Amino acid sequence: MSEQEPAPNPPLVRTLASALWFPIFFIVGFMVCYLLPFHAPAPHHVPVAIVGEQAAHQVEAAFDKALPGGVEITAVPDDHAARDSITGRDAVAAFNPQTGDLYYGKANGAALMQFLQQMFAPVAAQTGHALALHDLAPTAPGDVMGTGLFYLLLAMNIPPYVTVMMMLRAELTTRQKLLSLVGVGAFAAVVCYSFGRFLNVIPPHPVVMLIGFLLTQGIAWTTFGLVPLVKQFIPGVAMSLFVLLSMPSSGGAIPKELVPPFFQALHPFLPLGQAVDAIRGVLYFHGIGAAPRVLGLATWCAIGVVLVIFTQLRGEKEREKDPEAVSGAGSYEHEDDSGTVVDPVFEPPRPAHHRTLVGTIRHATGAPATSAVVTVTDSEGRQLARVGTDADGGYEVHDLPDRFVTLVASAPGAAPVASRVSVPHGRTSGYDFALAPAAEPHVPAR
Repeated sequence: MSEQEPAPNPPLVRTLASALWFPIFFIVGFMVCYLLPFHAPAPHHVPVAIVGEQAAHQVEAAFDKALPGGVEITAVPDDHAARDSITGRDAVAAFNPQTGDLYYGKANGAALMQFLQQMFAPVAAQTGHALALHDLAPTAPGDVMGTGLFYLLLAMNIPPYVTVMMMLRAELTTRQKLLSLVGVGAFAAVVCYSFGRFLNVIPPHPVVMLIGFLLTQGIAWTTFGLVPLVKQFIPGVAMSLFVLLSMPSSGGAIPKELVPPFFQALHPFLPLGQAVDAIRGVLYFHGIGAAPRVLGLATWCAIGVVLVIFTQLRGEKEREKDPEAVSGAGSYEHEDDSGTVVDPVFEPPRPAHHRTLVGTIRHATGAPATSAVVTVTDSEGRQLARVGTDADGGYEVHDLPDRFVTLVASAPGAAPVASRVSVPHGRTSGYDFALAPAAEPHVPAR
């Protein structure tokens, strides 16, 4: 049994903050990043082509008055140019006031199509024409609502983050964890594409699997690389980047032209929006606009790889400086090269002052030292703790100070063994001892 006095309980406020910061963050994040941009979709900087220079000025003046900042008008000479502006992704709508023809692409979002009809029906009526709709980029037959691609990509956007959290809890080497991230990404890309084809949500085009795989790896490697830098706050950082900000700015569920300008500005830079744009370009617009977005996804992958290499090298340098220190719950690597970071979503971090050493004591034969004792002293020789081993030779020493201490393992009939260690934050295992038999006393010959 330990002889040290029990450490005082942490303050209630600190305990609650440690346990509840992420749920509260999640609640506020959903209100700000989902309810705020989605509760009342409205046009913001919608690119529209109008046939005829004079007609373009008239339509622009009307929209500036009715929807300030809602529409950006470009004049085109004829219907052919109007069609090209849609298929070339220069505009999401093109209107000919002389005929009442409205050109658009449902692949840009069914919700946007409905807004365009409401916007241009009165304009066509003023010219004496009925609004004639021409869909130049229809979605696949199984994607009736125009959001199928978005939900397909969600299955490749969220699991990489979850996989990283689960891998951090797994007893695997860093290499094994990274290979697992690659394997899960490949699995997600193939399964999601196959299921999308089975439901006819997307047209057949295998390059979708490559783009989806880049999406998974950009998120997975970046999250993995950020863990040693942000530690227990990784759920908040990763969720902010790849869920709370990425989903409303992606243009998948609600077209980006209908969300506030802040989220529109994020659209070209976050991986989910890049994947949505790239796959739409490949499937519905003959590849136009896909290359820059694929390059963006590759950049996210490169950022993740650089982060992982940087944190690995930094960890090696830290271990070289202090080889006796063992990584704890707030760090990235365990002494056997397996990560020990625990996702605070599932297991909140322990208070900063909590330090526990765990290990086993065995005899040289390999048998557990069931009657062994571990004594812990500080640099001045004061005893901090004294604990006995259990039936398996295991022991735990709790509430140790943030400095070097000396552990002495002893057992009847065995030579004691001492080790000086630096105590990390959290609960750290691996402080094992092997006890050699005590030397028999020398009896002089008579």
